[in-house]
Amino acid sequence: MDKQEIKNNITNANQWTRILYMLLFGVILYLVMMVLCVVVVVQVVFALLMGNPNSEIRRFSGDLVRYLREIAAFLTYTDETKPYPFQAWQSAESEGEIIDAEYETPASDPVSDDEAKPDTKSDV
Repeated sequence: MDKQEIKNNITNANQWTRILYMLLFGVILYLVMMVLCVVVVVQVVFALLMGNPNSEIRRFSGDLVRYLREIAAFLTYTDETKPYPFQAWQSAESEGEIIDAEYETPASDPVSDDEAKPDTKSDV
């Protein structure tokens, strides 16, 4: 790479425009991460009090995770597409992902096979 190529790369307006967008999305990423922390705390409270996480918040969390992935892909030059608000919001439901899968809680006191069977032995 010669000096002229480096100079052309540095003075390329498209590169500087992308860097400005990257700074903007860096700030947005920071704000979205704060929202994610709040969502985590709220879901933990729901799980502790109700036994399961809230399905509406879980759906929102799926959208939030998708948005975080889009921002990270843009910031790391993995994807040239600018995330929302420069493109349409892509919810997890719009792509057919299943977020509302049944939440399974582990059994607190599993019953063994011996305890489940009634005592059928006689004292003969």
